[in-house]
Amino acid sequence: MAMAPRHSLAWPTAVGWQVARLQVSATHHAALDRWREADWPLVVRQQESDCPSHTVCLGLALPPDAVSGIKHRLPLRLERGAISRYQNACSLREVLPVLSEIWRDQLARLATELAAAGLAAQVFGSAALQALTGLRYLHENSDIDLLLHPASTTQLDTALRCFGHYSTDLPLDGEIVFPCGAGVAIREWRVAVGTAVAARVLAKRHGGVALLRTDHLRASLALRQCMH
Repeated sequence: MAMAPRHSLAWPTAVGWQVARLQVSATHHAALDRWREADWPLVVRQQESDCPSHTVCLGLALPPDAVSGIKHRLPLRLERGAISRYQNACSLREVLPVLSEIWRDQLARLATELAAAGLAAQVFGSAALQALTGLRYLHENSDIDLLLHPASTTQLDTALRCFGHYSTDLPLDGEIVFPCGAGVAIREWRVAVGTAVAARVLAKRHGGVALLRTDHLRASLALRQCMH
């Protein structure tokens, strides 16, 4: 079975929740119990290099502390059999209701433009977590983290054009995910391609990170594989 992509949502089994509880300090047991009782998901994170192939790296990001503003992130590992189901990251339209009203119209237009090009915009991070749980994650300096999966160079160029246009008024951030699963920060990609044809960017993928060439990643949209 293929590894679930980063940012996917994962629901543990009853046993999985018990195992997860053993992996966090007692101060976070109540939070983990609340997640289980509310049937909220964990998030698939980057597979660590020392993690066995039958184990999935997951995370639970708690909302910022109301007093200190500290964000606690709980790293977890569960065997694949301890996951009952997976789901793709939230769509942009799913998170619109929890976002600032002054942003919604522009974001709805962004989603429409991307959809017209065959791109389904997904969202991860604080906006997605607030939409999933109803808890307060967003603050005035929060970004809207987009997850874009172009399947062609045309879709990639459309995604970048839309990002550039809408990011002038919206706090957009996020990743471009290539067919091989390598994820590159959108802002880093835009800077890199503006400086050199064969620039290298930091790409995240299961098992670690790598410096990959932008021209090779563009080519991978046709070849469906990543090249160093």
